[in-house]
Amino acid sequence: MSRPVRRSQAIAPFGIGALVDFPGPVSLVHAGLDAWPFDEGRPDHREFVIDDEKRLSQRLNVDYFVQPPDFRQPERGQDAAHANLNLKLPFLRFPLWHVCPRCGRMHLARYHDIAAPTCRGPVGSGGESGGEHSFRKTVQVRFVSACKKGHLQDFPWLEWLFKQPNPDWQPDGSSRWLRMRSTGSASLTGVEVRAEEKGANGGIRLVEKRTLAGAFETDPSTGSPSALAKLGIRCEGHNPVLAIGKHGATPLPGCGQELYPLLRGASNLYFPQVVSSIYIPDIDDRELSQDILDLLDDHQLKSSLLRSAQVSESGLVTAKAARLALRDFFPALAIDPEVLAEAANKHILKDVLLANSLVRRYLSQRIKSSPNGQLTKQIVDAAIKSYCPDWEIDSSVILPSLTKAMDGKSETSEVPEDARQDTLLETDYRREEYRVLCRDIQDGYPKKNLLIRSSAMQDYGALVRSSFERISLLHKLRETRAFVGYSRIFPESDLTQEERWKLIALERKKWLPAVIVRGEGIFLKFREDRLNDWLSSYGVVHAGRLLSINRNLDELRERRHQQPKLVSPKHVLIHTFAHLLINQLVYECGYGSASLRERIYAADGENPMSGVLIYTAAGDSEGTMGGLVKMGQPAYLETTIAKALEKSRWCSSDPVCIESLGQGPDNCNLGACHSCALLPETSCEEQNRLLDRGTVVGTIENPDIGYFSGVL
Repeated sequence: MSRPVRRSQAIAPFGIGALVDFPGPVSLVHAGLDAWPFDEGRPDHREFVIDDEKRLSQRLNVDYFVQPPDFRQPERGQDAAHANLNLKLPFLRFPLWHVCPRCGRMHLARYHDIAAPTCRGPVGSGGESGGEHSFRKTVQVRFVSACKKGHLQDFPWLEWLFKQPNPDWQPDGSSRWLRMRSTGSASLTGVEVRAEEKGANGGIRLVEKRTLAGAFETDPSTGSPSALAKLGIRCEGHNPVLAIGKHGATPLPGCGQELYPLLRGASNLYFPQVVSSIYIPDIDDRELSQDILDLLDDHQLKSSLLRSAQVSESGLVTAKAARLALRDFFPALAIDPEVLAEAANKHILKDVLLANSLVRRYLSQRIKSSPNGQLTKQIVDAAIKSYCPDWEIDSSVILPSLTKAMDGKSETSEVPEDARQDTLLETDYRREEYRVLCRDIQDGYPKKNLLIRSSAMQDYGALVRSSFERISLLHKLRETRAFVGYSRIFPESDLTQEERWKLIALERKKWLPAVIVRGEGIFLKFREDRLNDWLSSYGVVHAGRLLSINRNLDELRERRHQQPKLVSPKHVLIHTFAHLLINQLVYECGYGSASLRERIYAADGENPMSGVLIYTAAGDSEGTMGGLVKMGQPAYLETTIAKALEKSRWCSSDPVCIESLGQGPDNCNLGACHSCALLPETSCEEQNRLLDRGTVVGTIENPDIGYFSGVL
C-alpha cells in the first residue's frame, strides 16, 4: 500500500517507522528497506544511488546511499519502456484494530489490506440490539503501544480487558467479538471495551467489560512501571515496519521490554535519527584546469570512467573511454580526452576499492599491523586479488592516491561500530568541514558542489572585524541527510547498530536512505583572541549562570536516557548568535524562518572550533538564488548583525525573559523565548535549547558581560 510523500519527507519526519495519517482517513506506517523499490542489480535504478559522499558512508559503515524515488506517472503517448515509472514508497496499514462508527464492534485487519474492514453489526444496544445495520466502513482505533527498543504494536485489548496475558477467550469474528463504547465522559473512563458473544437464544451475552481508566497514568520518564507492566504484559517484538506480528508471516522475535500505551498521534511515538554531512571534494590538484576538476566531480561521468577502467586490459582509464564518456555526458565541452584520462587515473581509480566498506576495513587493519604503519604495494595487491579479482591493474599506479586517502583512517576504523553514529563523535566529524570552511575553494578544487568565495576582512566594518576572524560566503553547498534509524518513547536510545538495523530491514543492506539538498550559506568564524579575552573576563560569570541549565540536562539524561552533555559559555554564545542572526535574515532577504538552518562548530582543546554556518538547502530544487550570500557581503552583513544585536538588547517579555533561571523546552534556556531568540525546530540543532541572550549582549544587571557588549 502506498500514498504520496515528498522525497525529503521520506527521510524526516515521515521516515521508515513513522506512523502517517493520510486522507481517507487511514493511518499507515512507512515500511522497511526490504520493501523499497530499489534493486542494486538494475542499471536503471543507479540514478537513485549516492556513492560520492565517502566521509558519511565511512562513518555510517555503508557502501552508498539511496534517494527515495520520485513518482513518475506515465503520460499519454509516452514510451512504455521509460525508466522507473510508477515507483512508490511502501506503506503498511497500522493500527490493525478498527472500530465501527455505527455499533462500536471491533475488527482486526492485516498489514497489507488496502481497504478497511466493513461491519454489519450486530448492534449492541437500543431497540435494534442484536440486529444488523447497513454496511459501514470501520476506522482505526486511536490507541497503540510501544517499547523503548523501538517495537510497536496494537494496544493489547484482550490482555487489558481480562487483566492477564494471553487470555483463553479469543474473538473469532462471528460468534465472539470485541466492542468499543463511549459512555459520555471526555476522559479515558468514558472509553469502554466489552467482550461479547452470541447467547444460546441468539441474543448478545456480555463476557467482560473494562474502561481505559488508568491505562495512561504512568510517565515513562519517571521509571515507574506502566499499567500494562503491572498486569505482566510485556513487549513480544512486534514491528509493523517489517510486517512482524502475531498476524504476520514472520514469527515474533521476542523482546521482554516494558510496554507503554500511547495515542496514535503522540509526539513520543517516533523520533527519526538523521545524520547530515556537508560535501567536501576529495580532489585537490592545482595542476588541473577547472573544467577537468569539475568533470572528475561529476557522478555520472566518474562512474562511467571507473567502469571502463575495470574492464580495460591495463586496468586504467584509456583516452578512448574518456572520449566516449565525454561524448555521452558533455558533448559540448572541448576537453582533451588524454588529459581527462590521465587525471582520472591519478585521482579516482582509488574509488573502485574504497567504495567497498570491507576493503576499507581490510586496508585499515593491514596498515595498523604493518611494521612501519604504512600502506604497501603488497597490501594493495592482496586487496585487489580478494575483492576485485577481475581488475588487472598495477597497484603502484593507485598506491599514492590510496595512501593519501587512507592517511589517518586506521585509527578511525578502530572506533567501535556502534559508536560511529554517536553524537559525541559529531565534533570530530565536523572538524574537516570547519577546516575547509575557513578557506576559499578556489584553485585545485572542484566547484560543482562546494563553492566558497569571500571578501577580504578589511572590506567589512568595525563591528565585523572586531568580532570575527573570517566570513566565508558559500555560493554553492551540498548537504547529504541520511536516515540511520529511529527510536520510540525517548528521543535518544541505547540501541546498538545491529538493533537499529533489525528495526528497518530483515537483512542488513549495503546502503541507507538519504537525500541530497543544495543551497547557499554564510560561515562566520569568531576571533579566537576575542573569545579567549571574553572567557577570561566573564567565563566564570556565565558558567555560574549556566549551572541551572547543566542541572536540567543531567535530569534529562536520567529521565529520557539522553547522552551526557556539558554546555560551555562559548557554545551558548555561538548558538544564540546564530538564532538572532537567522531571525534578522528572515526580514532582510525574504526567506521563511523554516528555510534557514544552523550548523554549529564549537569545540575547545588544541584545535578549537568557533564558528557557525547559516545556510538554506532545498531538497526539491537545485539550490537557491543567491539572496543569502548577498547578505554576507560587506556593507550588508554589518547592518544585519547590528540590527540583530540591537533587537536582542530588549525582548518584549523582558525583564521576565532575561532574568529567567530556566525556560523554554525542558527549561534549558535562560534569556531566550519566542519573542526574541527561538526558531522553528527544524532550523535548530538543539531543539530550541541552550540559548541565552546574556552571553551575546549581557544582562540588565551586568550589561558588559556579553561578547558584543563592547562593540554596540
